[in-house]
Amino acid sequence: MLSIRLVLALCMSLLPAHLMASALKVTIRTDFPGGNVLVVKDEGATVHLAPDLRGGPAWFYWHVEAEAAQAGSVNFMFARPPMVGVRGPAVSQDGGRSWQWLGADQVKFAPAAGMDKTMPRHDSFSFTFTEAKQKVRFAVAIPYLQREFDEFLNKRKANPHLTRSTLTETRVGRRPVDLVQIGKPGPGVHSVLMTARHHACESMASYVLEGIMQEALSDSPAGVEFRKKHVLYAVPLVDTDGVELGDQGKNRLPRDYNRDYGPDTIHPEINAIKELARRKKVQFALDLHCPFLRGDIHEAFYFVGLGLPHIKNNLAEWNAWLKEERPQVAMTPLDLLTDPRKPNAADPRINSHYFATRENAIFAVTLEVPYAQPTCPLDAAMARAYGSSMLKAWVRTKFVPANAEAGRGSDDHASLLTLRTKFLKTYRSNPKEAEALVNSILDAKSAIHRAEANNLMALLRFHQRRFPEARRFNDAVSKDAETTAQQKATAALLRMQIVSSDPTSRANDVEAGLVESQRLPYPSPEHQAKGFDVVSDFFFKKKDFDKSLGYTRKQFDVAAIHEKGKLLN
Repeated sequence: MLSIRLVLALCMSLLPAHLMASALKVTIRTDFPGGNVLVVKDEGATVHLAPDLRGGPAWFYWHVEAEAAQAGSVNFMFARPPMVGVRGPAVSQDGGRSWQWLGADQVKFAPAAGMDKTMPRHDSFSFTFTEAKQKVRFAVAIPYLQREFDEFLNKRKANPHLTRSTLTETRVGRRPVDLVQIGKPGPGVHSVLMTARHHACESMASYVLEGIMQEALSDSPAGVEFRKKHVLYAVPLVDTDGVELGDQGKNRLPRDYNRDYGPDTIHPEINAIKELARRKKVQFALDLHCPFLRGDIHEAFYFVGLGLPHIKNNLAEWNAWLKEERPQVAMTPLDLLTDPRKPNAADPRINSHYFATRENAIFAVTLEVPYAQPTCPLDAAMARAYGSSMLKAWVRTKFVPANAEAGRGSDDHASLLTLRTKFLKTYRSNPKEAEALVNSILDAKSAIHRAEANNLMALLRFHQRRFPEARRFNDAVSKDAETTAQQKATAALLRMQIVSSDPTSRANDVEAGLVESQRLPYPSPEHQAKGFDVVSDFFFKKKDFDKSLGYTRKQFDVAAIHEKGKLLN
């Protein structure tokens, strides 16, 4: 006997398509923290939505839960694009506990605007509900709410370096605005202020800040060193009301939170931040934001702020170290600081400009974190890793005040780059000179220079086909806890080259080296391609052409466009 469910399914399958579409219904709700959407029109299998601007100017923030009456595919449409990011919407099937990108393959992006402004343009995405009563949440970006922040702190509440307090109370909801302190004030300890969510919808910035705080709280070499030099004051959710209510926050009326640092401040949160900075004598400030949804510069990490000479120089040094430490698949932020010589360049109403122009300010910038990137798997976990790398780069940076007479010393990034460049120019033509250069710093106190020296000596011994010695230098890099992400990646690829060139190595050794190399967190496509290339070449020389071709095919998937022709040949 057929079940009732199966009979109903058979009957539904016999209905005409237009009746099926009208029968497929979803219920839209936003009555949860961060919820925001307006239902413009419900046509069954197609639902027209729009952001709830709540009296504010046009923007793209939306966050919604959809419940399907039965299984089937639903198309969600938004007018006035862009309304969907480059990786599609964020999607959660567990009530917002975890999120993934739906993927651009499920999206139809609106065509470029033409001359006819009356032609309707829509961004849309489709989702297939697999069962009746299934509830799925969608958002323009991966959300970060008070719940996520509370969970972050609750996991670390026993950490002796962490203090949680209330900065102030919001005006609308009387919610507490959290203040986090990491480390302790003391002689020679500088106060650092970090803020996020001046604009409530800019959620990816919160994951980066979480990564910074996580590293600062840790017992890693970077965490320990940071707390020796700095005490961190963080305001993770400046517009706490807006975050919880699901407001966009950008260009908020009567005044944007990030345009409220002038003399007539109206928001209690901003007044409290200014007072905190005065009491704690803040000389370092970092404000985290997200830019426009997609397109052009908005898919990149970049710094903005007032480019006073000492701030610009300090940023260049920090950014150079960040290039060494960042997840290698991600980009180093661009420097887009405003030239202070331009007319009316300084705007003290803006957070980073306000802190840059305070007396004795050493460093103050804004980092724009993209909501998503088309060629980089930026999600919550990777954003945290990016934040962690920023803290590691921070402790390697010697920040120089505006009136300082002394420079950065011999441990700056320029000295590392000089060593690397000079060695690579001489190690083939004059190996003795190159070896003498490196030997002078093999026992350096600076871990970063010591690791670099070991990497370079491993390269020299590899070039000389002295493989056992090359491995020893290479192992010293791998075992050093203070090596940078770039040094680890360089060492991993060099290890593969050493093993694959050593006549005593077996095929299993080479393949194991590839597995270990690809296991590095967030390897760049170039790193992955080079690994496959080394292994493919090894098997080609062994005349195992099937395996060689197999690894070349894997290389093809991650190789740069200009390499693909050579690989096809």
